[in-house]
Amino acid sequence: MYNNRPIATRNARITRKERMYHMQKKGLIISLAITLSIFLMSRIPEAHSKDTQEQAKVYATVGNEKITQADIDAKTSMLPPQFRERYETADGKKKLVEQLTKMSLLSQEARRLNIDKKEEVAKRIKEIADNLIIQELIKEEVMDKVKVSDADIEKYYNENKQEFVQPEKVKVNLIQFKLKENATGEEKSAQKKKAAETLKRLKKGEDFEKVAKEVSEDERTKNNGGNTGFFSKGKRSNTYGPKVEDAAFSMKEGQISDIIEEKNGFYIIKVAEKKPEKEETLQEAKSKIERRLQQEQQKKAYDTYLDTLSKRYPVKIYDENITGSTPPPKQEEQKPAEQKPVQP
Repeated sequence: MYNNRPIATRNARITRKERMYHMQKKGLIISLAITLSIFLMSRIPEAHSKDTQEQAKVYATVGNEKITQADIDAKTSMLPPQFRERYETADGKKKLVEQLTKMSLLSQEARRLNIDKKEEVAKRIKEIADNLIIQELIKEEVMDKVKVSDADIEKYYNENKQEFVQPEKVKVNLIQFKLKENATGEEKSAQKKKAAETLKRLKKGEDFEKVAKEVSEDERTKNNGGNTGFFSKGKRSNTYGPKVEDAAFSMKEGQISDIIEEKNGFYIIKVAEKKPEKEETLQEAKSKIERRLQQEQQKKAYDTYLDTLSKRYPVKIYDENITGSTPPPKQEEQKPAEQKPVQP
């Protein structure tokens, strides 16, 4: 009899090989795509503070194309600082130059074969180019023209002070003994007994957080020693109940409550820390206000700019072509009947 195991093993090997092949192929495509984006972005003109001679320094030639310091700077200036550092060393710069040379090789060959002229490719190139120039247009004509003054910020602060009042907050540790909906009297008694035994332990001086980790039935806070984090009034009443919240704000720091009965269980809480109501100063709120005003003014400026453009380039949307419906026929205006002159 033949043993099927070698066949299964061989099939498994083939499957693994296929998976490896597809993973390598996918990795190559992703690598090429990333490198292509680096190459394309490096071709975007950008003003730099370095002198012209430094910018013109040639690091490689590929056919008739040159890769210069300007290309390196254009690419690295668009990266986050933590990635930019990689290319500041000679090693990193060489790797970047090698990436750019590969992309130059590929792009020149693609153009030689007129791949950029193919309809679908040309559409995608146009879409990418449109996105880039639109971004730059909006930056120059809208974003950069919006300026928020200190006077604007101060005016907004004085007129909207209620926005900058931070309400009183409290942080508590809690222990919960759950009650299911429609719990029987016997079940309530059993859970209340557990709460009473736990309260005795706490009054004897046992660590609240340690006891909470051991006996609490509140899955949200149990592993953190019952820590709820800071909350303001009205933010936890739906979760734990209004009695728990009221107790939290009425007690002093370090104080442990008696047993609190709510619909969803019995609670014991300890007030860990309190933060009184606080009004942010103008200086503290300044950056927040500036961002908000910038966003509002930029949106208005953008809408106004679009209105201006629509007058320069008239827009007509053909709804009947979009919906596939036939537009209603235009009704001809009825001309008034001509009055004949009255015969004498």
